[in-house]
Amino acid sequence: MQLVSYDPKYKQDFIQMNKTWISSMFVIEDEDLRELENIEPYIKQGGQIFFALDDSGKVMACCMIAPRDDGDWEIMKFAARGMYTGTGAGSACLEACINYGKEKKLPKIIIVSNRKCTKVIHLYRKFGFIEIPVDKKKFPFERADIAFEMKF
Repeated sequence: MQLVSYDPKYKQDFIQMNKTWISSMFVIEDEDLRELENIEPYIKQGGQIFFALDDSGKVMACCMIAPRDDGDWEIMKFAARGMYTGTGAGSACLEACINYGKEKKLPKIIIVSNRKCTKVIHLYRKFGFIEIPVDKKKFPFERADIAFEMKF
């Protein structure tokens, strides 16, 4: 497995993987589309997407960390292809985002999710994220019912 940062050649993989994951459990919301359609502006603002590639160069998982309009930084999109679930590819991408936040000397990273996503919630807690109250103004997703932060 190889970990790489954002390259436009992986853009469609990123969009498709996230749409597939979201639609498998929820409804794709306007905010999802806004984020997925604005990858390059997030990258230009200092954000980053990490991709785990298999030995043939196929994208296994991806995770995006990006600045929000309010100044916080968020893990905004995180997905793995179903066939790669349990391989550690998602964990590697999440860890790369955490390390990126540390390197940028961010005060914290936030994440919003849904309690139905038990495996990823377990992963967030394993990496040291702490549950915080969900602010529906800050997190406009209908499905958002749990939020986390990691302070550095």
